Amino acid sequence: MSLLTAFALLFSQTQIKVLDAENQKPVPYAKLILKDKDYYINAEENGTANIEQEEKISEIQSYGYENLKVNKNQNIYFLKPKYLEIDEVQIIKPKLSKTFTMGKVAQEGTFFGVNNTIWMVGKEFRNNISAEPLFIKSLSFYSRFNAKTSATIKVNIYYDENGLPGDLYKSVIVTCYKKKKLTKYIFPKPFLFPDQGIIVAFEWILNEENSYHKIMTLNGEQQDMKAHDPLIGSVTEYQKNIIIGNLSGENWQFKNGSQNPNKGIGNVGIELELTN
Repeated sequence: MSLLTAFALLFSQTQIKVLDAENQKPVPYAKLILKDKDYYINAEENGTANIEQEEKISEIQSYGYENLKVNKNQNIYFLKPKYLEIDEVQIIKPKLSKTFTMGKVAQEGTFFGVNNTIWMVGKEFRNNISAEPLFIKSLSFYSRFNAKTSATIKVNIYYDENGLPGDLYKSVIVTCYKKKKLTKYIFPKPFLFPDQGIIVAFEWILNEENSYHKIMTLNGEQQDMKAHDPLIGSVTEYQKNIIIGNLSGENWQFKNGSQNPNKGIGNVGIELELTN
């Protein structure tokens, strides 16, 4: 990159920062929904993001915070923490005397990834193992890298509503490493597996930390495209419980495998470890 190009790129961008409204600490990986764009941007781990001149933020989202509608451009945005009102709490403690596994992973050649199409991929899980309450301890999956030595991805866990994602139950940021192909994320505390089941979905974090450029041939022409690590491993199994999500404006639209005419892309490989 020439010095002139670097200066042009620098002055065509505006750096913004997303902070917690209560403690003024950075909100890592906040999602910046862009007006009239079919893609979004994630902030970096330190809460900063670079916005091109033609990109206008319409909304900022982050798990655990209220969505912020953006009416004017600013350099700093503050998100308010979200507090849920709970009328009645029934405490069920895990016994931790038994361990179960659900789902499977396999080191196969097919992986899910993101180029210029923004999507989410996941899988439906239901408790067909035990009549007593179960608690989720960890999740495992295979990853692959094209450019980075490590990258982060968001794992969203939704309540299952008739085979599609309902309300968001949990959301965590998981770091994957190139040298460690199998990623196992252990939750800080085991949490209850809901009676209606869950959807576990991967949402790529679209920021500079995870992005790289690659040359692809499209319609007979070579194009420089932006993609993001990591890629998520698949397994060979029937796709009925696979979940595909596409971003529509500020919201996600989901469909399950029974609605997907393409049966040849495999299923996402996720293994859950549970306890009683």
